[in-house]
Amino acid sequence: MEWVFICLRVVEKTIFLQENFRYMKTITSIFFLLMLCYCSMAQPTGINRIDKEQKLYELSLIWKELTYNFANMDNCPDVHLDSLYRKYIPIVQNTKNDFEYYKALQHFLAHLNNGHTAIYKFPDYFDDYLGFILLRTAYKDNKIIVENIGAHNAKKINIGDEIVSINGMPAIDYFQKHVVSYIAASNEEAKTLERAMFGKSNYINIALKDEKIKLRVKTPAGIKKVTLAYDCYMKPLPKDTATQKNKRFLKGLTHVSAMKNNYFLEDTTNGFAYIRLTRCNDDFYNFFAENYDKIMKHENLIVDVHYNEGGSSHPTDLVAHYLINNDTIYQYSEKTRIHNALFKAHAAIKIWYYEDDEVSEYDKEKWYPHYYNTAFEEVEPPGYPNDVPDSMRYKGKVYLLIGQDNGSAGEHFVITLSQNKDITILGKKTMGAIAQPLLVVLPSGMEVLINTAKTYDFRGIDTSSGFPPDYEYDFSEIYKIENPQEMLRRLIEVIKGLE
Repeated sequence: MEWVFICLRVVEKTIFLQENFRYMKTITSIFFLLMLCYCSMAQPTGINRIDKEQKLYELSLIWKELTYNFANMDNCPDVHLDSLYRKYIPIVQNTKNDFEYYKALQHFLAHLNNGHTAIYKFPDYFDDYLGFILLRTAYKDNKIIVENIGAHNAKKINIGDEIVSINGMPAIDYFQKHVVSYIAASNEEAKTLERAMFGKSNYINIALKDEKIKLRVKTPAGIKKVTLAYDCYMKPLPKDTATQKNKRFLKGLTHVSAMKNNYFLEDTTNGFAYIRLTRCNDDFYNFFAENYDKIMKHENLIVDVHYNEGGSSHPTDLVAHYLINNDTIYQYSEKTRIHNALFKAHAAIKIWYYEDDEVSEYDKEKWYPHYYNTAFEEVEPPGYPNDVPDSMRYKGKVYLLIGQDNGSAGEHFVITLSQNKDITILGKKTMGAIAQPLLVVLPSGMEVLINTAKTYDFRGIDTSSGFPPDYEYDFSEIYKIENPQEMLRRLIEVIKGLE
């Protein structure tokens, strides 16, 4: 009987286990489904990864850093930072995707009118979703003219055609609204239609890849409608490689792109050397050093940094030592914000609880700037020995060509070089993107720069909104000359006209 009882217990246990196994199987399946959903939510993909709460948080981080560190509110007197921040809270939260969010942040920062206060880099994953149009335009005589076009669009639009409207909006109005208002520049003259053109401001003139724009184009035969796509991808996929090879300009690089290459020329008849130095990297110094023996043979040197948008100041300082005939090289003066919480607290009490005439002028001068974020301290400009021997320094006349695209380390080079007594500076006022910016890396991967100082030249003049030339001149037409020697001849002609 005991044996029968044991058998019955075994059968009962088996049935229990079978039923529970089915139950456990169901629970396990549900668990794995929940885990998959969680992973999907935890690791969003596509171009819509940043949620509303994070967008608000990141905007708040930028606002906080601006409040404490931005040094140039005097260059945007109509901007009230707190009001601007509140205005953009719903704007950033209601953006449709991460790219629109990036554009909203860039638009927010552009209000501050500073070339060193902008979105420096967007997240790497953006490259998988963005593209640009292989199109270059120029603003001339109040018209938008096609300067060059990708070969794959050659049957749609021609060089010299005028773009009358874009997406139903007059072309000039389109660029003013969708590009110029996004340009970060301290020099108001640099926030122009010239800098807003297709092929010029690609960090703004980009869109979700394959997005289309509709143009009305004026041709010699009349007005026609054209649709172009953002079909040159920021990060081409392997399957796109063959197609990408055919997406080239009809006539190669335009003059603006060509001017972004280092170049050296000589005119032995007139005793001139010309050197164009572009990005401030190792090539800036290396290219100069490669040609320095030739430079030393000429009585005049043209240094062209018109399109130099910056990089590192180290190679520019190496070159400056050769071109400044001083035993001591000086740094230009800077002023940066002071944070003194105690002084700010003293000011707050007096501002809120005392009548204005009850506060002494001494107390106002001492405390109030800390409350209103207008307190600055001067950073002592260092002087250091010129490590280039006197015999190796260039003793001829230097003519420095500058322009509105000239900024950051390139602008540092210009101001440093201005202490040379034998230098003449020609062109347009520089961008005004100088002084060391603060790098703020947001959780999304976006990187923001915030300018931290005012800069002054060797005469004590504030150059935070750009360094002015000795002689203002527009070299844009000369730069379009395809023959290098002819271009140099025209530059020399302009310089000789100064005498």
